[in-house]
Amino acid sequence: MGYLQKITIIDGLFIFTQPNSKRWYARFKVGKEHITFSTGESDVEAAKIKATDKYYKRRTEHQLGIRSGAQTFTALANLVIKDLERDIAEAKKANKSSKTKSNYIGILKKYHMEHFKDTRIDQINQAKMDEFHAWRREQFGKQMSSSSLQNHNAILSKVYDKALSSGQITKYHIPTFETDGKRQERRGVFTWKEFRKISELISKEQQRTKNKTSRMLLELLYDYIDFAVATGMRPGTEIENVRWRDISFTLINGVPEITVTVTKGKTTLYTGPREVVVRSDFVANLADLVARFPDRKANDLVFRLSDGSKPKGLSRKFSEIVKKLDQGKENEKDDEDEKVVVAEEVEEAVKNLSERTLYSLRHSYITWNLKNKGDIAALAKQCGTSIEMIDRNYSHLLPTMFRQEFSGVAYEKEEPDSLKQRNISQKAREANIRDYGWLADNFEKRKFV
Repeated sequence: MGYLQKITIIDGLFIFTQPNSKRWYARFKVGKEHITFSTGESDVEAAKIKATDKYYKRRTEHQLGIRSGAQTFTALANLVIKDLERDIAEAKKANKSSKTKSNYIGILKKYHMEHFKDTRIDQINQAKMDEFHAWRREQFGKQMSSSSLQNHNAILSKVYDKALSSGQITKYHIPTFETDGKRQERRGVFTWKEFRKISELISKEQQRTKNKTSRMLLELLYDYIDFAVATGMRPGTEIENVRWRDISFTLINGVPEITVTVTKGKTTLYTGPREVVVRSDFVANLADLVARFPDRKANDLVFRLSDGSKPKGLSRKFSEIVKKLDQGKENEKDDEDEKVVVAEEVEEAVKNLSERTLYSLRHSYITWNLKNKGDIAALAKQCGTSIEMIDRNYSHLLPTMFRQEFSGVAYEKEEPDSLKQRNISQKAREANIRDYGWLADNFEKRKFV
C-alpha cells in the first residue's frame, strides 16, 4: 500500500494519508487481526488521539475474548426473531400456545428495533439506553405497568444474550433496563347494570346498521358476551375455539343443563380440557345460534359470523360500544347535527368504562360470583385458574363476603352486583316460556346440539 504520509505512533500502530484525501487513516494489528479505518480527522494530532483510543480499546476487547465488528441491534434482533418464529411454528405443530412469543416479536419490532435501528450493540451505553426509556414512555403516553416492562425486558435480554454468546460484548457492556413500572391496578369489572346496558346497545346497533358485516358482527357479539358472563371463560382463545361437539345439553325437570368442554386456551396445555357449567338462561342464545347454522357439523366453530366466516374485530367492536356508552351516546346518526343522548340513569350506570375490555367480562363473572358467596375452590375450577390467583387479584372482596357470618350482624341490604339481583335479558325472559325439548332430542340423536 502506498502512503502519501506515514507517522508511527507506537510499535504496530501508525497513521497515514492517501492521494486524493485530506483525512488521516490508521492501521494496527491485534493478535492475527489487521484493522484499518478512517479517523475522520484532517488534523494530525486529533487523528493520533482517535487512532490510539481505538487501538487500546480493541486490545482490551481482544483480551476479553470479544471479536471485532459487533453487529447492529437490528441484525441481532432479526436473529432472535428467527428463533422465535421457529419456536412458534413448532408450537403450532404441537397444538401449543405461542402467544407470548408472538407478543415478543411485536414488542421488539415496534419499540427496540424502531429506536436503536443500526446502532452497533457494543455502542449502546447506559446514556443511550436511558434515551430509549424516555422515548418509549413518550410512545406509551403513560407509565408502563410492571408486567409490560417485564415483557419488554425479557425480549431485550434475548438480544443481548445473542450478542454475549457470539462474543460481540461482555456482560459489562449490558446497560441497566428500566424496571420501575406502574403497579397493576385492581382489575376492571362491569356492574350488572352496565353489562345489561352494553348488551342492549349492541342489539340496537345491530338493528340500526345497514352494513352487512357490521350487523353480523354485532349479532355474534351479543351472544359472545352473554356466553362470557354465563361461563367465566377467557375471551379470545378459549371462547373462540369452542366447537359444537364441545357443548352438552340436557333437560332436568324441564330446566336446561348446559356444559361446555374447554379444549384450547391458556391453561389446557398444563391441565388438560376442563368442563364448564353454562348458566341456564344462555339457552335462548344457544337456540338462536343453532337456528343460525342449520347445516353445522360437530367440528365447526360455534362463535362465527352467520355467513360461516371467522369474526374479525370483535374486541374492537366491543370497545366501540363501550366507548359510546362512556361518552353518553346511545345513537349517532349520519347527520352530525342530530344526536340522541341516553337517559340520565344510563349515564350513571356507565361512568369510566373506556379502559374495560372483553376480558373484563371474565373478571366481572368472578367478582359477581364472589359477591354471591360462591365457593372459591369451585369458582377457580370453573374459570381454569387457582385459588391463589383469585386470592391475589380479588382479595379486596373476600373480607366482605362473610361479614354477616363473622360479625353476627344481619345486614338488610344485599351485596351490590350479587347475582341474586341481576335482571336477565329480554331474550332470556322470552326463553322462559319456550319448550327446549327439541334441543335435548337433537343432542340425543346427533351427540351435539
